[in-house]
Order: sequence, then structure tokens, then C-alpha cells
Amino acid sequence: MRPFDFPRALAYAAELAPGFDYFTIGGPRIAMSARNLAMRLGPQDRVLDVGGFKQARDAVLAGFTASPPEWHIINGETLMNPGADVARYFDARLERLPFDDNSFDAVVCWETVEHLFTVRADGVVSWDGVVFACQEMARVLKPGGLCQVTTTNRFCPRTYWCFKNGLAPMVNAPTLTHMGHIFEFSGEDLLTLARGAGLADLDLDSFNAYDMHFDAPRAQQLAPEMEAMLGRALLPHEWYDTLQLFARKPLA
Repeated sequence: MRPFDFPRALAYAAELAPGFDYFTIGGPRIAMSARNLAMRLGPQDRVLDVGGFKQARDAVLAGFTASPPEWHIINGETLMNPGADVARYFDARLERLPFDDNSFDAVVCWETVEHLFTVRADGVVSWDGVVFACQEMARVLKPGGLCQVTTTNRFCPRTYWCFKNGLAPMVNAPTLTHMGHIFEFSGEDLLTLARGAGLADLDLDSFNAYDMHFDAPRAQQLAPEMEAMLGRALLPHEWYDTLQLFARKPLA
């Protein structure tokens, strides 16, 4: 466990928001994810951030006031062939992570896996890129290493509200004027991906962060109606708009 100053990380992200719209909503998500990670990190852990970027990393590290972890980033702007005539950038859907097996104590992938779907020439959405990226994250983890994935939750009271109001039942649906997501995950999707990548000790839950206008009390008000429709109680990972999965690479 590492000490983490959540208000400090939140304040740092808020300072970035006027010049970078992402942090208006994304800042709280990053700070919450980092706080939850800090509770599971060891004192010398080396972290790989798949899909992260410099400003988000700086906001995260602002919360680790005592001793920030060694934090590495790889994303779609990472140049894979320096000095070549034609630049080639990293694509997590297709390329192996440029690290040896068993290199990191922790791998985080925050709000990124939902961008790794591909659309085939026949218009069909393919999971191949998502599956490959998850396998690569598991490969570079040390035995016993921790993987943390967060992503939008397509099965929660917020998406139920969208469905009731004639909207696409997604947290971030594409429209004519907004790119949105091709597809979003349910909790079962994440569990299946983790198991397929050989990860174990799966710990799945959810928290409210993606759209701060649809707050936790509102989700709680809608939950009984959604449960009545389903004929069962909501599971912990079905309550809120952001899924969070922790998993570990087996020791043997």
C-alpha cells in the first residue's frame, strides 16, 4: 500500500481542465483510479500505463506525495521507429508491447480498452484488438503482478435511464456530432477477457465518475426499478458507470 493524497490529485487535474477539456470529467476518474491502485501497490513497484498520457500521469503522480512509483507510459503517440523516413506509432490492437516478459509489477489501462475495438471491412465490430491487448498486458506483468482496468459500464442504472428515454444504452454513445464509443463493456465481458489472458484473483466493482451530472444518488434511485425489470438484485459491478477490474498474474 502506498500513501495517496486524493484531494491533491483531484486539485491538480482541476487546474489542467481550463486548457484541456478531458480533465473536466476525466480528472475525477483518473484520481479515483489512482487512489484505488495506490491501496494495492508495493513500495518499489514499477508501473506500465497502457493508453495513458503525460498530463494524466502528472496528475496521478501529484497524489503520490511521499514516493511516486516508477511510471511508464505507452500510447498511440509512442514512436516505434525513431529515425525512420516514415513514422510508425504504437497500436495496442496490433503490436506487441515493446517490453520483455515479466517486466512490470503493475499494468494499468484506464479508459482505453473501449477504444481498441476494430471495424472490419464488412462493417462488423471485431474484438480481436481488445483480446490481443489484454494478452499483451498479462505477458509483461511479473508473476504475482497486478493489472487494473477501468472502462465505461454498459450495464448500469445510467444506461438503463438512457434506454428508458429512447437513447442508446451506453455511457458514451456516438452521435452525428460526437464520436463516442463503438462498443462498451459489461462486467462479464471484462471477466471473460481477464480469464482469457490467464489472469486470476479477479476483483470487479464499479464507481460513479464518467458523467458527474448523473451522480451516485441518482443511480441509487433508479436501481430498484432496474432490479424489478431484471427480477434480481444488481451486482456490485452493475451499480455505477465505471467498471474497475483488478486481477493478478498467477505465480506459476
